Amino acid sequence: MGIQEEALVVINRAREAGFLEFTEMSEVIAEVRGSSGNEVNVILYRAGEEPLLINAAEEGGYVSLALLDLNLIEELDINEAPNIRDVFRDLEDLTTKVGYELYGDKSKAPFLFPLKLNEEEGRALVIVGIKSAVPGELFNESFLEGLIEDLEFNSDAYLNQLISALRVSHST
Repeated sequence: MGIQEEALVVINRAREAGFLEFTEMSEVIAEVRGSSGNEVNVILYRAGEEPLLINAAEEGGYVSLALLDLNLIEELDINEAPNIRDVFRDLEDLTTKVGYELYGDKSKAPFLFPLKLNEEEGRALVIVGIKSAVPGELFNESFLEGLIEDLEFNSDAYLNQLISALRVSHST
């Protein structure tokens, strides 16, 4: 199955899990703000691009969120990053911790979401994502657009830094 097909599988799983579906960022912002502290899961469709998956919650005056851009599904050779095989189930938590250590001062944490491990072919599919927490009054379309742009622009650097950190942790 190709990467495009994998993206469709992810979208269908999200739909089945009850994710809300929107085409405008303003709808996402309104839904999160009106959520009364409940977690909001959204598929945000964008013209000409794969959708974004967004998980967000407003609590204690802050909005915490995680973004997965389905344009950023990456195929990795697990022989180049052997630790991925060992930590695949915990990949999101481990890479979020590394991402926070690298970028927490900027209120963001890039991470890798484990999608599929194929040990026979020596490949792993991951999605490059980003997490952030921001004061509620700063959570708006500009913030969300900026976070999406940051992820898209820096995804290769994030991927390489996170994989390097996994290599280091595997060799120690």
